[in-house]
Amino acid sequence: MTPSVCILLLTYEDGQRNTAARTLRASLDHMRYSGPLHVHIADDGSIPGHVDALREIAGAYAHVQSVGSTNAERRGYGASYNLASQSIHTHHEIVIPIEDDWELSRDLDLDPLVETLTAGIGIECIRLGYLGFTQALLGAVTHTPGGPMLLIDPRSPERHVAAGHPRIETRAWERAVGPWAERIQAGATEFDWCGRPAARSGVAWPLDLGPASQRGDALFAHIGAHGLGEITP
Repeated sequence: MTPSVCILLLTYEDGQRNTAARTLRASLDHMRYSGPLHVHIADDGSIPGHVDALREIAGAYAHVQSVGSTNAERRGYGASYNLASQSIHTHHEIVIPIEDDWELSRDLDLDPLVETLTAGIGIECIRLGYLGFTQALLGAVTHTPGGPMLLIDPRSPERHVAAGHPRIETRAWERAVGPWAERIQAGATEFDWCGRPAARSGVAWPLDLGPASQRGDALFAHIGAHGLGEITP
């Protein structure tokens, strides 16, 4: 049976950012999947109408089977993620977390990525953003159903083996990593999360999808001037 996939859109709109609709539309325009695809809007207390507008956008796509939402009411990125996970994990085996300032630039076939995550080859989180690093990031190139990937060594000096960029991962991996820290800035939340041993294991980066840089040909482009990492709950 084909696993159920849920796009998790993490969003907060204060009237100045205005990137979430663009992120959501690009994802749903370009993602292709042969199995059940769902959307969950993880909101952190945005201005009135924001979530309703996003739900309307997602609901207009014929291949989206359901649209859910949660509201962490300004308790921060970690609380928003945790609340959404409680809902998503009940029904969906595969999660695609996307913050509301990333734009998918071209078609993305999810089937080989899902097959990779469920193949029992030790990969449970696939990064889809560019590979940023400030220290050595080690790994081995391995063949997967999704093409050649760099399986990142958890012993790498670089802290960000996993990163808060767009990614696709299993529910089991998320549960192993555990709940996110709450009531701190999103950047600090990610820093805590990616330092956990479980978040450094089973992480891979595809070599043939073109996510290699911040150039215009990147799979996902970072958009907007104000990221979630700058927002204090």
